[in-house]
Amino acid sequence: MYRPKVPEQITSFQLAVLILSLFVVVSLTVELIFKLPPEILQILIYVDTFICMIFFIDFVQQYRAAPSKLEYMKWGWLDLISCIPLMEMNQFARLIRVFRLIRAIKSISMISHAINENKASTSLHFMVVTSLMMMVFGSIYILYLEKDMPGANIHTAGDAFWWTFVTITTVGYGDFFPVTLEGRIVAIVLITTGVGMFGSFTAVLASWIMDTSNERKMEVQILEEVHELKAEVRELKSILKKQTERNE
Repeated sequence: MYRPKVPEQITSFQLAVLILSLFVVVSLTVELIFKLPPEILQILIYVDTFICMIFFIDFVQQYRAAPSKLEYMKWGWLDLISCIPLMEMNQFARLIRVFRLIRAIKSISMISHAINENKASTSLHFMVVTSLMMMVFGSIYILYLEKDMPGANIHTAGDAFWWTFVTITTVGYGDFFPVTLEGRIVAIVLITTGVGMFGSFTAVLASWIMDTSNERKMEVQILEEVHELKAEVRELKSILKKQTERNE
């Protein structure tokens, strides 16, 4: 039976699939343990729709890469079902999320192996995708903590997303702010994460640019050496030819 090949080089898209797969596992666990308010469920539905699009793109890529489409679909139908978006959290939706959980575990296993083999090349991708997921989890948690609290100004999913974005990027407009102790702790975590993340992002980006530049210099040097070797070979051929003509 056909099995998808473990990627040799991790890409931003594959890392996004990994992070979103982890999110599926966590969100399903949270839904089973806690009774979430409608506003939090609405955020999960928005995120779930986005995840479906990413998973569907991943399904199409794997389907096109499969040597045998029929063999792939013997288990690929599971991936296809997991791409169905959830319009509301009902029993059917929970069944779909179980399929998505199975698919997520499979993706985590495959891509984690690729990350272990390519740690250096995944640092930049990891920070970008992790920042996005921090925004999602931060939005969900701050809305859960702040909604309906006296004096609170974060009431909707849009308010939560906006506040999380300006907080993790350390912009901090001040139009929205947490009023609860727990919410302020979340803000401290996001600010600290944002400062560290973007500082590391700059360092990794600079290192990546330097590595790329060094690789190009090495390629140019190798090409120059190859050209020199070719010139020497041509010169040797010419000398041998002249020597042969003299002997004749």
